[in-house]
Amino acid sequence: MRFIFLFFTLLLSLKAETLHILAAANLSKVLETIKQEYIKNHKNAHISISYLASGKAYAQIKNGAKVDIFISADTFYPQKLYEAKLASKPIIYAQGVLVLFSKINKIDSPNDLLEAKNIALPSPDLAPYGRAAKEVIQKLGLYEALKPSLRIATSISQVHQWVDTKNCDLGFGTLSLIDPKNTFFIKLDPLLYSPINQALTITKEGEKKPLSQEFINFILASMDIFKSYGYLIPKQ
Repeated sequence: MRFIFLFFTLLLSLKAETLHILAAANLSKVLETIKQEYIKNHKNAHISISYLASGKAYAQIKNGAKVDIFISADTFYPQKLYEAKLASKPIIYAQGVLVLFSKINKIDSPNDLLEAKNIALPSPDLAPYGRAAKEVIQKLGLYEALKPSLRIATSISQVHQWVDTKNCDLGFGTLSLIDPKNTFFIKLDPLLYSPINQALTITKEGEKKPLSQEFINFILASMDIFKSYGYLIPKQ
């Protein structure tokens, strides 16, 4: 009997689907929480999530990477995949909140940028939060004054790493990665940047797997978790 049990356990494990997901770096905390909640009732589901800048994730999928789901920090890159017939129609699931933060000094207003020796922001060419940060700087009329102090990171997670290790005085980050217990931060006026609407899509590869849609449905039903990490939920 023990042999039969082990045999069927092995068969089940071999049939277990593995989802390969590329996700924007700002989602590293919230998606891991959602993933663990999902796995509690889906023991055989294998979900692999890699986090990087949305632009880099888009490039990998476009170049043929075996990815089932793309969870972006914007609508632009998922829409481009959809228009190229490489993915399903994008669904907006949340809206990000841009912050200015520091581990060194208290922040009163964006004017504190002028006192910083170095300021971290994600690459505007790769990361939607980087585009939003650049918008803020430009609308405040500070771009030329701050240009020598700007340090461009490959992703928003790298920005948080630089500021958390005090290699940068200030950083433009996401509320979802902020620890309010040991971080000085302010939410930036949403009128200073375009809404960071974040969308997801299932790739043509992922459409072959029923688990793709099941996990997407679970994500879309997890809005309370997104809210707990500081995301806004756009009205559908």
